[in-house]
Amino acid sequence: MRKVLFIAYQFPPCKEVGGSIRSEKFANFLKRFGWHPLIVALDSECIVNHAESVSSITRLKTLLPFSKPYELAPYGWAMNVWKKYRERKDFDVIYISCPPFPQIIAGVFIKKKSGAPLVLDLRDAWSLDPYKEGSRFKKIVYKYVFPRVERWAFFNADKIIMNTPSMLSAYKKLYPMLSSRLALIPNGYDESDFVERGCTKGVPKEEYMELLYCGRFGVGGRDPKLILEAIKLLKNTLKIKLIIYGEQPLGVLEKIKLMGLESKVTLKGQLEHSEVIKRMFETDVLLAYQENSNEGLQAVSGKTYEYLRVGKPILSIAPTGDNQNLIKQYAARYEIVTEYEVNVVVSAIKSLYADWLHGNLLSNKVKNLDYSDKYERKELTKQLSKVLTEAVGIA
Repeated sequence: MRKVLFIAYQFPPCKEVGGSIRSEKFANFLKRFGWHPLIVALDSECIVNHAESVSSITRLKTLLPFSKPYELAPYGWAMNVWKKYRERKDFDVIYISCPPFPQIIAGVFIKKKSGAPLVLDLRDAWSLDPYKEGSRFKKIVYKYVFPRVERWAFFNADKIIMNTPSMLSAYKKLYPMLSSRLALIPNGYDESDFVERGCTKGVPKEEYMELLYCGRFGVGGRDPKLILEAIKLLKNTLKIKLIIYGEQPLGVLEKIKLMGLESKVTLKGQLEHSEVIKRMFETDVLLAYQENSNEGLQAVSGKTYEYLRVGKPILSIAPTGDNQNLIKQYAARYEIVTEYEVNVVVSAIKSLYADWLHGNLLSNKVKNLDYSDKYERKELTKQLSKVLTEAVGIA
């Protein structure tokens, strides 16, 4: 069995979820295609009390423990990865899931020392549309350092994976000379998460229409102000509630209190992934929410694929792009909002509410039957296995 050095800063069980589910599923299914993943992940207080999902995993601490996550901590962690693996050659290929991006630097140097090919999996755009939030240090790094480092890393990588069509297209335009190295593997869902957990279709709430959001506001420009303002305008006329799962910044709770929405909006905190899926089946409407920026044009939330598998109606607030296109193609009932205006969101909620009043909201189906063939995790991992094999062949 061939070995892949599987570098993933975020890997379950970790509260800082990010793309950790994608990494975990790939690591689990790669074994079916002849790959043994040697997983390297972060070891910090973010690790919850939960058994590791895979066996061969090494957890390393950051060498800069005093720094904040997503600031200097990933740099210190990348230094530790390089320190541990710079002399090792017991793997056939190197796979790196990112962001955060500093670990790519370690990956390039490990490649140069080991001779193993390097495969990069970009879950978000790197230099093309960096997040604008963060410290002055982070903004300077994204503007002046990362574009140069990205070019150096891409020219040293054997394969580079993007997870949305628009992201792939944008990078092909930026690096036309590297187009043969670029590949598309989208996010997806694991059917066993839905079958093995004994999930049921659920029933509509009789006393109110429930909207469910799974994710974290305050990351990547996702400000809950728009949806909260819409609920505030409707709280005295419609029987609705918004339930939010995931750890939230303190500012989110403060906004809810300042707007007097404690009875309409509930923060539930972090849940196990299996419990989150169960709650998706039990709710009335699933809320997809992305920032109003170019990043939103390129990104497709990992939750969107699970939303579609659950089959409940979706209220999607996001720029025109891949996320909205996917929902239009596969959701049986949806409301799309691309204009970030409160009155547009209000209208979308009213439309869903009218169906709820008449008992026409429950669907539990996807519109096109080819959905599982394209986005089930085993099929996507098969594609990853092909990319890894091609990289080994190139090297």
